[in-house]
Amino acid sequence: MNAIHAVRRLPLVLAVIAPACTRGDDDAEPGASSTGESDAGASSGAGGGGFDEAAVIARALAYRDDFTQVSDEPRASQHGLADTVQVWASPEALMPYRALDPAGTDAVAWSPAAMLLKEHLDAGGVVSGYTVMAQGDPDSSSDGWWWGRLDADGTVHETGQVGFCIGCHTTVAARGWAYGVPLDNRR
Repeated sequence: MNAIHAVRRLPLVLAVIAPACTRGDDDAEPGASSTGESDAGASSGAGGGGFDEAAVIARALAYRDDFTQVSDEPRASQHGLADTVQVWASPEALMPYRALDPAGTDAVAWSPAAMLLKEHLDAGGVVSGYTVMAQGDPDSSSDGWWWGRLDADGTVHETGQVGFCIGCHTTVAARGWAYGVPLDNRR
């Protein structure tokens, strides 16, 4: 059994998981990529050039250990995966992410270990899943970003070069592929 399949069965003993990439296709069914691939077909495997997808997923699952919550209050989700979302940043991503003005055009530079995670919250404020952006994938078609979607129970869905994540974030590619938290909702 490879590491990815082991992680797919990982019970959430660690902490809970992560998001930052968001679904731009509200009409797509969960588990389907924007190209119509199933969960199994959307994974990029372990990535190339030493990128360790299993380690990225494990770190995302333990985000509460060392990530910082960036958004002050949950905000409405712009996609169909959650009612609201909260944004978290790894220590390597915190300063560049905080420097990002969602209304601006300035680019930010990301370290190879930067990760952004978005908690998906249901109507009661309970975490239902995560989306994750992680830097450092040398096989990435999106300037080093790797993307993932996970359920709160640890089930891994799309990973790698996920079409619906890239399709949405392409609009901010010149700024570093991240949207940023509105200035009035920052911690």
